[in-house]
Amino acid sequence: MSAGKMTWHRFNGDEVYDLESATIEHYKDEDGSFSVTFRADAAAPPIQTLPDTEALHVKPFAEWTFNLPKIPVLALQAGHNFMMLKAYDDRTRDYYTNFYFYEHEPMDENELNILERHGLIVRARLTGMTTDVNYYDGSKPRTKVVVEADFTLAL
Repeated sequence: MSAGKMTWHRFNGDEVYDLESATIEHYKDEDGSFSVTFRADAAAPPIQTLPDTEALHVKPFAEWTFNLPKIPVLALQAGHNFMMLKAYDDRTRDYYTNFYFYEHEPMDENELNILERHGLIVRARLTGMTTDVNYYDGSKPRTKVVVEADFTLAL
């Protein structure tokens, strides 16, 4: 059974993958906030692909790390939403997102919506904008990555 779906809204149509896994890891930062990482690993083969990527047999993944003011058990409740406009933080010199197809690319304009919560299972929808998966030169419009899944929260 799939943990959820990963969809890319590309310039030439949509690509869709089932998810092999969807996890949440977290740790407390030195400043008292919490870094919470959502990771979604796609399953192979894709449900729907496009002609320009059909022959590329890659298992993509997407990661988002949000800095939250509260412990994840309290912050990750249904109805809570979080935004992260930029993947790269100049202050910490870190990337907080990672989308992998054939290359690792950051995602900007990120949103996290907590849809449901049942114990350690967090139903969430994450979105972000990245470089097109087959045109890394910027010649095509950016791709919107959407993941909706039942993420398992690590203890």
